[in-house]
Amino acid sequence: MVTQIKKGVVMKNIDSNTFKSLINNASIALMGIPVKESINYMPYGLKIRNLLYDKAMELLNNGGYQKVMLSDFINPDSLTEIDKVSKVSSGYMRVENKNLMIAAGHEVNAYLFIKELIKHGYQNFDLPVKIYNFGPVYRTNKNTKYPFNLGERKSFLECYSVFKTEQEAENELEFAINWNRNVIRKLLHIPSVEVVRPRSTNKKISKRTICIDSITPLNETVITGMTYFHDDIFTKSVNLRYKDQIENRNKIAYSVHFGLSENILFSYLLNSCDGKNLRLYSFIAPIQVNILNALNDDVYDSAIDNLNNILKENNLRYNTEKIIRKKITSKIENNTIQGVPVTILLKKEGNNIEIYSICNGIQKLVVTTNDINNCLEKVLNTIITLLDKNDKKIIKDMTLREKESIVECDDLEKLDEVVKNGKIAKVHLKNTDESVHIVESHLTGGEVLGFGLNKENGYDIVTQKTVDTIAFISRRS
Repeated sequence: MVTQIKKGVVMKNIDSNTFKSLINNASIALMGIPVKESINYMPYGLKIRNLLYDKAMELLNNGGYQKVMLSDFINPDSLTEIDKVSKVSSGYMRVENKNLMIAAGHEVNAYLFIKELIKHGYQNFDLPVKIYNFGPVYRTNKNTKYPFNLGERKSFLECYSVFKTEQEAENELEFAINWNRNVIRKLLHIPSVEVVRPRSTNKKISKRTICIDSITPLNETVITGMTYFHDDIFTKSVNLRYKDQIENRNKIAYSVHFGLSENILFSYLLNSCDGKNLRLYSFIAPIQVNILNALNDDVYDSAIDNLNNILKENNLRYNTEKIIRKKITSKIENNTIQGVPVTILLKKEGNNIEIYSICNGIQKLVVTTNDINNCLEKVLNTIITLLDKNDKKIIKDMTLREKESIVECDDLEKLDEVVKNGKIAKVHLKNTDESVHIVESHLTGGEVLGFGLNKENGYDIVTQKTVDTIAFISRRS
């Protein structure tokens, strides 16, 4: 027997307030309490967040990076030289009556920290140095639909690496790009485009900036992952040097900076939800399987314990609870809202025990039995199969969203309409500041996100001449 509960497909679009309500209802976070637009994680949401970032940090650890904890404060005097390169302090918040500022990012803190490590030879610290910091930054309000970009304390996973030579830094750039790609596109399969930022909008402190813009159902994209090749621009401004033992003189180091913001979690949740319910990959689900015991008889407790043990032996995250029959529907609905991948329901019908599975909105009878112990293996196999199907279904829907959201355009006059409709326009365009300016002059909203990393021949949307560079254009949060 199969019962269709919810269709569970990715919605076409959603507004910020509806999504915020879903985040609250699913026990992910409270939005705007007690401070406007703040994110206050509830236990369930925090577990999802930690499971996701643990995956990302595992990849960093494997790449030789070490976790540190950097201060959120900095002396304004430390920003004097870097402000000559880029007005970074304009994004910092000054602490009243104190000679301190709160960081909008930890770039300056990180490089000064590395400078001190090298200067004092802490535990024979030498280049290369690879560190990452996972903690809050403070951002000012932005006019955007994106519900988590409006000016709040949000967490960033920021990675910093410093090398003796430019070539070593260039090599690390490839690790950084692949790390972002592996987390955003290969692990989570978030619909996105990967671009090199145009020279006209690239930060002065970066020689090269690679962004991964996530597609969202809010009709705009949001930067989820970013990689900066600082070269010696940043290290020179903070005077980060090392002692060349052969030449017996101090030399400027070279650096790469990359990372992920809180945007990654909410980009994933936005894209995977169906508008009313979250949908979680099994590897970031705090509860992979929820066992609902509606048998209402303690005589079955030992058999339920055996089921729990087999789940534990197979390293599954589970929760088992006794419920009364009239609570079955509401409990299944709550699991569906929270994105619990698999629910197993046990209830009595006459003299028999019926065991049901619920996954992706479909309730199905697994087995009818008189002895739970005789079908433990069948229940386990069902759970494992459904967890795999759950993940593949989300990947399939994510892939479809990306495919439907990117539209090829070869007509400059039709470009604005594509962007207004919430799509990402893929165009052939020469990689020059002039070309970017011409294209953006035809838009009433939107911008050139950047140029694709791969080459592809086609006719330039501006000049109609053959070029091999591709640009992506959309509204960016």
